[in-house]
Amino acid sequence: MLIHDGELILRSTIADDPELKKLQEDARILKHMSETRMYPFAMPSQMSFRIESEGKVIGEVSLKTIRWFNRKAEISIFIVPEYQGKGYGKRALKKIMELAFGTFNLYRLEAEVMEFNEPSIRLMESLGFKLEGRLREARYVDGKYWDILRYGILRREFEG
Repeated sequence: MLIHDGELILRSTIADDPELKKLQEDARILKHMSETRMYPFAMPSQMSFRIESEGKVIGEVSLKTIRWFNRKAEISIFIVPEYQGKGYGKRALKKIMELAFGTFNLYRLEAEVMEFNEPSIRLMESLGFKLEGRLREARYVDGKYWDILRYGILRREFEG
């Protein structure tokens, strides 16, 4: 497909366009682009782990939106209701944080928590996450808009 605007042409292309790839090797261009363009290998952008206890799957913990060059990821977790409040979530998050900071050499983890989810807020704060911001009325649940709380933790805060 071609789109013309006087002498300017926009031409549809493929993700691995060789001419564009060559241009992106220029450091002046590359420094303004996502780190996924800087890293030549297909590193996973997400890793999910089943949480199991007593032979049952009771939830999931994940590293999402992993940015290997900037060494950060978003962490998420859910535990089925009958296993909540028993320490499984905290233990699972702590293990995934150890993996992220220790094995994967990440520097920063982030998390989003719904403002009405008091147990998750307490969990994040008990693990050292700091409230960094609020996305006002960003999630619609049960007929109402709720704020999303953004939390973050740096490796030195976790290890300290």
